[in-house]
Formats: sequence, C-alpha cells, structure tokens
Amino acid sequence: MQNETNMETNMETNKCQDITFKESNKVIEVMAHIINYLSVSLYENEFTKNHEDSYAILHSIYDTITLTPSITPSLVDCENFYNNFVYLENVTYTDDQDYYTFKRNLRKYIITMKTQILYS
Repeated sequence: MQNETNMETNMETNKCQDITFKESNKVIEVMAHIINYLSVSLYENEFTKNHEDSYAILHSIYDTITLTPSITPSLVDCENFYNNFVYLENVTYTDDQDYYTFKRNLRKYIITMKTQILYS
C-alpha cells in the first residue's frame, strides 16, 4: 500500500513538471503567508488535539517543501496543507481579507495542478 502511494505521488510530481519554478515559488510564498498569518491569528487556547495535529501537519508540510524550493510541491502536499488550513478555520481569527485571499490562491493552485494532471 505504501509503495502504491509513493508511486502515485511520483506520478503526480512528474505530471506537474509543467508548472514553472516561478509558479512553484508562488505556492510556497502563499503557504508562508498562511503560516505567518496563523501564528498570530489562532486561538490556541481553544485547540483540541485534532487542531494541534492539524497545525503540526501544516508546519511539517511547509518545512518539507521549503527544503527544496526549486521542486514543485506535490498535489498531495498542497491538498493536505489546504485541508488542514481549512480545518483550523473555527479557531482562527478571520476578519482579515488576507485570510480569504491566501485560501483562494492556494485553492486556485491546486485546481491548476489537477487540471494539468487531467490533461497530460
């Protein structure tokens, strides 16, 4: 099962090679903004264990992708990052429009990656 998941991730990464280095940097930049935004906007006193796990996953994904910024983050990493970001909504101060801009930009990037995979 693990090998199948790795193969799927590798296939997605190979299919997404059409995404340019510049676009790759944009998604990493959006993720950096999200991490920074959350660091000052989370109501950590309201965290459950699941919120703590979600926040840890966000940091783990971000730390992993920033080690190799010249490599496009995988679709799996982007989707996991997005899903965990959305999960933290109910413990995040979201009165700022930047929050929705970051969310929208990351979602657009994921859709672009999926489209490229679909049509390649």
